[in-house]
Amino acid sequence: MNDPVGPARSLCLIGCGPRGASIVERILANVPALYGDRPLDLHIVDPYPPGAGRTWRTDQPGLLWMNSAAEQVTMYPDESVECAGPQRPGPTTAGWLDAPLHDGAYAARRDQGRYLRHFFETVTRERPASVRLYVHRARVVDLRRTPAGATPGGRGRQQVLLDSGQPPFLADRVVFAQGHTDTRAAPAPAGLTRLGPGPADPEALAAVPPGARVLVRGLGLVFIDCLALLTEGRGGRFVRPAPGGPLRYLPSGREPRLYAGSRRGVPLPPKPAYGPPAAPRAAPAPLAAPAAPRFATVDACRAVLSRPGASFGGEVWPLVVAELGWCHYRALFAGQPARTRMSWPDFDAQYALLHPDADRLAKLAREAVPDPADRLDLDRLAAPLAGLRFAGPDDLQRRLRGLLAEELRRRTGPASGVATALVDGLQRAGAVIEELWRSGELSAGQLAEALSHFALGTYLSSGPPPLRAEQLLALAEAGVVTFVGPGMRVSPVLGDGAVPGDGSLPGDGAAHGHGTLPGDGTLPGNGAPGSAPRRAVFRATSPALPGTVYEADILLDARLAAPDPDRVTDPLLRALLSRGELVQERPGDGAAGMLRLSGADLHPVDSTGTVHHDRTIAGPAQFPRPHTNAVYFRQNDAIARGLLAGD
Repeated sequence: MNDPVGPARSLCLIGCGPRGASIVERILANVPALYGDRPLDLHIVDPYPPGAGRTWRTDQPGLLWMNSAAEQVTMYPDESVECAGPQRPGPTTAGWLDAPLHDGAYAARRDQGRYLRHFFETVTRERPASVRLYVHRARVVDLRRTPAGATPGGRGRQQVLLDSGQPPFLADRVVFAQGHTDTRAAPAPAGLTRLGPGPADPEALAAVPPGARVLVRGLGLVFIDCLALLTEGRGGRFVRPAPGGPLRYLPSGREPRLYAGSRRGVPLPPKPAYGPPAAPRAAPAPLAAPAAPRFATVDACRAVLSRPGASFGGEVWPLVVAELGWCHYRALFAGQPARTRMSWPDFDAQYALLHPDADRLAKLAREAVPDPADRLDLDRLAAPLAGLRFAGPDDLQRRLRGLLAEELRRRTGPASGVATALVDGLQRAGAVIEELWRSGELSAGQLAEALSHFALGTYLSSGPPPLRAEQLLALAEAGVVTFVGPGMRVSPVLGDGAVPGDGSLPGDGAAHGHGTLPGDGTLPGNGAPGSAPRRAVFRATSPALPGTVYEADILLDARLAAPDPDRVTDPLLRALLSRGELVQERPGDGAAGMLRLSGADLHPVDSTGTVHHDRTIAGPAQFPRPHTNAVYFRQNDAIARGLLAGD
């Protein structure tokens, strides 16, 4: 154990994936100016290789890809980053890999892990001589406070306990950077199997028998990963019989049958197609992405939030909607002027005047854009199947395959500039909201509202690479994937037909906004809803397909788990939550599951209201984009400087 009264300050980072590695880089970059040549001990605790962490470990299958273009991901705070510490320019993922990418733009996750490990190894190898680095391949199981030390001022310290059998060590300040919190899955009834929730698990998926019926809850990125492992990963092949023609899937015979659904009932739209880095798309000057938001600026959002009783939905979201509309129409006028009947300068000037009035703005759009399909309709984009009923499973499959094909055309074809502009606008507006959040300017309730509204942004801008979406369409056409429909509800049914509890699984789509599931579309026999199964099954239905039921022995929760303090698997979080040293927000605040923090400095607040200034909660964050003054780097720099400041 470290000497509690030794001369060296001791910092501990729990978790060293991308977020933790970036904070390490910022600590080391700021040491010369803030700490000089005084001794500093830096402890890093993670059971996985530092830099990559669990999500980006380098031993995972190559079929698992990133969903961010490699040229748009960096770990280096470049010259655009406005922070107090020194900048450190460096390569993007694409620049460092210097190799062909999947679908022309995307790295495998294990290759991103190589980039992250290289980043960590580089910055720690070049650390100041005064910094002693300790890497513990272990998990922290508890933090225990010690009595105040005998140093001037009586500074207390924290004892860090590990699961590896190594002796505990002492830390003056601790950063939590474990990423997404895992939770234990609800148990499945006897005779049934439940996989997930959580990231795609290659070992668990490998145990799914060939030909097995699997209900899948979730149509997002985890679903796409599971598809790759259960199809290509089992020897299936995608082929394109004619150049430029549709993709076809040639099964290996080892695939399961997947019945998939979600709350919306439709998969995430693919990312817009990216041109090769060396030859960016040629486009008229007006089509270039704006450098900053026009309406949803930080200052404009701060101004409306300063009003008494301001809510995110009432004051900030209308600015975001105006921003998205402006991006959409700007790209439409520039890329497809024949589909408009007004000059862009006239439209732009009127839009700027009318944007606070949604009704007058809609009237302007009708006058300037004759075809309703060309106008921005966020409700239609958010829920393309809302309120629809289908004649039967085949009708639904045709509709969904048509939607998938249309999204691919809109996002990869000649007119993709409009979709690209909308995604760019969402990313810029999202960065503004992130800045307000990370600077402590959003209350817990406002943050919960923001996350709820930006679920639309996640849906529209966080999809898979276009090739993955095309492969999903091919799998649907081959019958490997059957869509259940929107508002999917799943219930376990016992062998005698009795339904335990209220007939729904914990976390089902009806209760918590998640949907998804499978079957052959009929109950045993005639498919009558009252028929009792002869064995235990998971049963899935959708209100869009009355009378249609899908059944399976396996439920795959292809989604990340919702926060649940009673099911947290991390032993450290369990210990601190049980003692009240960490507290989750109450459901009444609209922010249930989020840890209670002190504000921009991210210190946890315990059950007595005490702020733990020697602990910092650095939650998960998306990779920063280069040359965007990313708030990710600015906040990590502020965290690092806070760790080095003071006694």
